[in-house]
Amino acid sequence: MMTPVNMLESVAADICENTSLLEVIYRINELPPEADNAIACLIRSMQKTNETAYEYIEQLSKKVREK
Repeated sequence: MMTPVNMLESVAADICENTSLLEVIYRINELPPEADNAIACLIRSMQKTNETAYEYIEQLSKKVREK
């Protein structure tokens, strides 16, 4: 059974992988400005979500070590 930390690590890894794939799509396609801006915003949002997930992982890990 996965621990909460393992679950968050898995989700964070998926977010990171999806962000990387989206960045590749962003670089190789010539998109209209509206789509270009939307994808750039989505990439930034996914990066922020990934950072937040790792902050939660760090907090949970500290609590587990304190027990």
